[in-house]
Amino acid sequence: DAAVCTVHGDVWRVSGIDDELDDVKWKRYATGLHQPLGLKMVDNKVHVLERDQITILHDLNGDNEADFHENFNNDVVSGGGGHAFATSLETDPEGNFWFMKCGEDTPHGGTILRVSKDGSKLEVMATGFRNPNGMGVSPEGLVTAADQQGTWVPETRLDVIQKGGFYGYMPMHKRAIAPTDFDSPLIWIPRPVDNSAGGQTWVPKGVWGPLSGQMLHLSYGRCKFMAILRDESNGGMNGAAVPLPGNFLSGVMRARFSPHDDALYLTGLRGWQTAAVHDGCLQRVRHTGENLYLPASFNVHANGVMITFSQPLDKELAEDIESYGVEQWNYKWTKNYGSPDFKPSDSEEQGRDEIAIRSAKLLDDGKSVFLNLGKVQPVHAMAINYNLDARDGELVRGALHLTINRVGQKR
Repeated sequence: DAAVCTVHGDVWRVSGIDDELDDVKWKRYATGLHQPLGLKMVDNKVHVLERDQITILHDLNGDNEADFHENFNNDVVSGGGGHAFATSLETDPEGNFWFMKCGEDTPHGGTILRVSKDGSKLEVMATGFRNPNGMGVSPEGLVTAADQQGTWVPETRLDVIQKGGFYGYMPMHKRAIAPTDFDSPLIWIPRPVDNSAGGQTWVPKGVWGPLSGQMLHLSYGRCKFMAILRDESNGGMNGAAVPLPGNFLSGVMRARFSPHDDALYLTGLRGWQTAAVHDGCLQRVRHTGENLYLPASFNVHANGVMITFSQPLDKELAEDIESYGVEQWNYKWTKNYGSPDFKPSDSEEQGRDEIAIRSAKLLDDGKSVFLNLGKVQPVHAMAINYNLDARDGELVRGALHLTINRVGQKR
């Protein structure tokens, strides 16, 4: 069974989830909740994030309906703003609860919040968020969050959260002295890829082939999902987005892997700007076992970028520089809504710099290609387009979108 909350205030129990989905039944488990936008099962009990508290739902008589709504923690200060939602309830390996509050003029507006395992304490962990709608916590305790483009947020950003960090939205800095800089995101995600972010989840290790153990990020605005790769050779400081195939019926925001079938279950809605065609969705993604043809890892060097694909590549096309196109650009952090693209070669000129590829070399593993780009520098955004063939004849075509925060040694 699955538990699903709706922003209108209900929690539903969905049963009959099997391979065929021929007899799925929905039963309302609770109602009257205050705009719930996060739900987590802990100790087989529904914990739901309302706008003003975390609530535990109890079924005391076993009739599959909640009889008692327990206030687990209501220390969060919630104002009356129309956009001041609390979003995305998660837990870390120690059992603490994490969620976010959208920007509003309260002590907790625009922050990442943590509630202790027993519900006794709430604390602010990071500040500087505008209208965040999705976060995630990895099995190892890595906390991530994504914010929406707007004033002081030049583009959709996906952050790895550090305690005490400031993530860019100046009206919510919460400091005695206004900061003049911010903690850089793992990746800035271009608007054509994600114009409004949802949450993150991690593929369990040992399933989903080359995506095993990887972070997945949801796009509420584009109704899509993508793998997020981290450049482990540079301390995980650089991130890359790999769009995955398929569209969802609504703006996907939350996702969980089921331990019963290793499938990904996603929920979404249509409330703000989105490409959604339905008001809401509960959908499933399963790995068929067929090969995936996409980038599986990358490394940034002082003279180029190494991309490792999930399948062996045709050598002739892999080493043809005409199989690739590379461009890069930066954003400006200002009070304006979003940012145009600016050339790294001239910080005042709008546009993108095209990068000449000096050579392309396929390594002995048959999957890794090193693109020699000359001198590589930190940039907010780089797009590497590729049009290749796999060794088995399948087409390998797409784009890798990356942010370079740290440049490694020359290769």
